[in-house]
Amino acid sequence: MTIEFIPSRLNATPVVFRGMTGKELVVCTLAGLVAFIPVGLIGWAVVGMGAMVPTCMFAGAGLSLWFGGTFMRRLRRGRPSSWVYRKIQWQLQKAGLPVPGGNELIQASIRWRIHRDPVRRPVATSTGFFSRSKGENS
Repeated sequence: MTIEFIPSRLNATPVVFRGMTGKELVVCTLAGLVAFIPVGLIGWAVVGMGAMVPTCMFAGAGLSLWFGGTFMRRLRRGRPSSWVYRKIQWQLQKAGLPVPGGNELIQASIRWRIHRDPVRRPVATSTGFFSRSKGENS
């Protein structure tokens, strides 16, 4: 027996921690580690202990996971799962930076109308395509 219909939620990346997927968790952790290196270097200079660098790095990773998860949950609330990534791509393209993946987003600025356009029907002429021959009775 084969499954003909697989719900899309089975293929979706699961939420791992504080509303972030696995990839987002890694990116957030690495950003916290890198961002707190200068804080650790300042702590090393002040206290004189080299262990301040990794201590501050791991504390920064924890803080970035905690606050980053809260930020991501608020950012995603009520929106599709790919909205965050498209928003980032749009901001990068708007700033003139290259978009990851090499794809450019289609941006069109037009005004949409809600009302229906009138239906235009072809005009029947005696010599046109829609005319009937004289001997035809339908």
